[in-house]
Amino acid sequence: MSIYDYRDSPAYSDSQIEPKYGRNKYILKWWTSAHDGLIAKQIEREEWLWYWKITDSVVANTQKEILDKWQKNDPLCSQYAWYNILMYFSMARAKYLGLTNQIRKPEWKKCLLCNKKFIESSLPYPLVQRFGVDRLHYCSPCLRDSVLQNSGDPKLSKQKTLIFLRDLAVILEKVPTQGFGEGVADFHSMDDEQRLAILKILQRKPSTNRVKEIFGSWLKALIEAGILEDGTWRTTRGIQTIARDGHVCLSLGEKTIDDYLFEQGISHEIEPHYPEGNYRADFLVGDIFIEYFGLKGNLQYDQKTKLKQKLCKKHGIRLISIYPEDLVSIKKLHRKMGPILSKNGYLR
Repeated sequence: MSIYDYRDSPAYSDSQIEPKYGRNKYILKWWTSAHDGLIAKQIEREEWLWYWKITDSVVANTQKEILDKWQKNDPLCSQYAWYNILMYFSMARAKYLGLTNQIRKPEWKKCLLCNKKFIESSLPYPLVQRFGVDRLHYCSPCLRDSVLQNSGDPKLSKQKTLIFLRDLAVILEKVPTQGFGEGVADFHSMDDEQRLAILKILQRKPSTNRVKEIFGSWLKALIEAGILEDGTWRTTRGIQTIARDGHVCLSLGEKTIDDYLFEQGISHEIEPHYPEGNYRADFLVGDIFIEYFGLKGNLQYDQKTKLKQKLCKKHGIRLISIYPEDLVSIKKLHRKMGPILSKNGYLR
């Protein structure tokens, strides 16, 4: 049994931290009231799991030279991991200051997926990270099989896998990236209704290895499911779809790119004109054209693609060419677009 298997008991034992951990004179030399404030903020943000990231917060708000000097002089750092020393110090410090009295008690709830009762503290930190300590509406066993790395059915049939991919694309209204739902931030921007609808679909997902076993790659699976077929996603409403910023896109591929720009806070226009001919690009960021060439492999389309690329070269227009394989994951899309946009000051 793992900590992800329980609904009725805390994922972590309520260990009593010895007060002496908070009296470390080497840490107290540089510790300030501002550091106490970091503890208070962390408790407010993550309640009973606040200590998981407190060391990261302290490190981010303390000069490196100070931390280096402390690690060099504190004898404990030669015996134990300095990261844990800071965490235990913070835990004892919080207790001493009475900050832990502000932590609310975990509530008993009914899982919206399986209808079984669970206590909020039964969810391990990696799950709480994904949904937020104030929005825990699902039990650990249900989430374990839906959102953890390498989760999913390793023997799901090809037909059910295709149905899963199509259903996921419809609910997301964009090209599903490989392993969607397993990323820590995948659910952060969603409301409770969206989360529940997507989790219900993820409960019948195949494992990533199963997809590769059946189709050879995620890209080939998307193509066979019709999600990237001819670069468009055909629905009863045609091939138009609305991006998060309200832009009308002519394919899920375009919408995925538009949403990426929006989420990165990058101002952009759609369908800018080329300097000559009756051609339009998909996006304009500053003076950079972005094109999604979703019909790669079609002779006439490839000729048009080359013409557009030549026009950009002729007129000194910087062009980012995106192809279906670049949409397999957000990481791949970011690797393709990020360096160019960063270099030119559009992405920080």
